[in-house]
Amino acid sequence: MYKLFWAPGTAAMAPHAALEEIGAAYELVKLDVAAKEHEQPAYKKLNPNGRIPTLVDGDFVIFETAAICLYLCDKHPGANLAPAAATPARGRFYQWLVFMTNTVQVGFIDWYHPDWTFPDAERQAAFKRQAQAKLERAFGVLDGGLGTGRYLAGDRFSVSDIYLAMLTRWSRNLPKPMWHWPNIKRAVAETFPRPAFQRMMQKQGIAWAENWPKA
Repeated sequence: MYKLFWAPGTAAMAPHAALEEIGAAYELVKLDVAAKEHEQPAYKKLNPNGRIPTLVDGDFVIFETAAICLYLCDKHPGANLAPAAATPARGRFYQWLVFMTNTVQVGFIDWYHPDWTFPDAERQAAFKRQAQAKLERAFGVLDGGLGTGRYLAGDRFSVSDIYLAMLTRWSRNLPKPMWHWPNIKRAVAETFPRPAFQRMMQKQGIAWAENWPKA
């Protein structure tokens, strides 16, 4: 049985939804972020960065959201959460997953937590504006990559689409959320109603973005 260390609405959303898609047995271990449980020595033995999530598979421990998702894809090929190896679709899958974790996810950290970089309010505000501009450029890149395709990696659903839906929910507090980009809006509308994604949301006790356009 897998063990997923998580907190509501965090980057644990993607591997949690992937586990639901796979149908594998797993245990959820909730971390109290307000109490800084993720920064305590017991958790840092598993994840020295003190970040969420972490997945435990028997004696094996893995952290970093994208890495966990890739690990689950490889362990459960029958779930079809990744394109076949050594194909152009698999290459595109890698491209977008790495782009989202290495560029978009980092941009969200900067936008939500400018205080992690600068101590004073004036520089925090400037840094946040810069992060927003970078995020909007990245959203445009994702939107262009989707084109008229149904999913990020081609014509088949993959864990990269789960990742995109997670990030889209994170964008709900931005002045211009990700669903203002039409191809992203269309693609995410394919993902968040999926039963596995909805079960994840229910178990985490979180709702989809209230300001998601209704029509």
